Amino acid sequence: MNDLKRSRVVIVALYIAFVAIGIAGTVIGPLFASLSDHFNLPLANSGVFTALQYLGVTVMTIVAGRLLDRLNARYLLSGGAAILSAGLLLLAAAEVLPVALLGALLLGMGYGVLAVSANVVMASLNPERAPAALNTLNFFYGVGAIIGPQVVNFALSQRQYTLAFIIPALLGLILIIPFATISVHVHAENQSRQSGRRHWLPLLPFAILLFAYVGGEVGYGSWIFTQISKVALASAATATFATSLFWAGLTVSRGLGAWILRHLSESQVVILCALIVMSGLILLLGLPTRPGIALLSAFVVGFGCGPIFPTVLGVVNHRYPEVRGTASGLLMAFGTFGAMILPAIQGQVGAGQNGGMVVVLVAASVVLIAQFVIRAQIVPQRAYAK
Repeated sequence: MNDLKRSRVVIVALYIAFVAIGIAGTVIGPLFASLSDHFNLPLANSGVFTALQYLGVTVMTIVAGRLLDRLNARYLLSGGAAILSAGLLLLAAAEVLPVALLGALLLGMGYGVLAVSANVVMASLNPERAPAALNTLNFFYGVGAIIGPQVVNFALSQRQYTLAFIIPALLGLILIIPFATISVHVHAENQSRQSGRRHWLPLLPFAILLFAYVGGEVGYGSWIFTQISKVALASAATATFATSLFWAGLTVSRGLGAWILRHLSESQVVILCALIVMSGLILLLGLPTRPGIALLSAFVVGFGCGPIFPTVLGVVNHRYPEVRGTASGLLMAFGTFGAMILPAIQGQVGAGQNGGMVVVLVAASVVLIAQFVIRAQIVPQRAYAK
């Protein structure tokens, strides 16, 4: 197989993997009520599932990121798919809370390995247009994230919520086959892997930005179901539709990401997106009892969220190609640490009465401030994909 055909096979497999983790990463939030009922857990404490999920993501993004600078990516991609599926199947089979919590942890571990590996491999295949390529890759995460809540809706309609875990688990198992047959190294043989060590301090604002952004994104996606069902008194079907609208907005804007980056700098994109997110949250918090407003807010917030993560990660991959695996793993770990912490805080702030969305508004404000700090320390550059 020549290099061009090999690259196409790898890219298609990465797209499918992001659909899989998009589904897997978005089914737990809409199932908070089902999980809390099944395991006799207070709804306000159900954020423990996402906390453990993103603990696994946080740890494994660091580990996988370092391994990517040393090993063939096939081992991490196929291993990540296997761990993801194992966690989902354990969640489906669990009859006691500790087993379910272990499943959530394994789900997060597999998710973390797949997410960092796919992003780094995609950036290595598109070194001069990494932000645009990663926006396209993460577009497919959005596709999966739109599907995820509807998988939950189907499972609930069948009165068998565990189907929402079994379906993405099967997709993950299928992915092991193509990943085990490819061979990808994220560095050229003669490329230095050491020269980037002096650059860690300038990455701190990026880490803070991703902590706030990923925590806010996951928090909104996880708790919008609770927000709209508890505050606006909407049906389960409407609440899952709002969750899908959030991911639809995110997917649309990521699909437009490459085009947007031809006209705006990376810094301008992130600032504009943070302002859109804040506008959608102010709309939701200002008119909390209206289901129609909540649906509009879900799309607006999702649209604003879309390009932030892949654009920021693409900038880092372009600037530090010699340590792209380690740098990406560390930064994504900060992001997933935010996803571990902020949704759990939202649960306590909402106290089972609402989705604690004020926490997401604060997170969006932190994203905006961090991007202004980055803008001050780095001369804004035009997009790489022109």
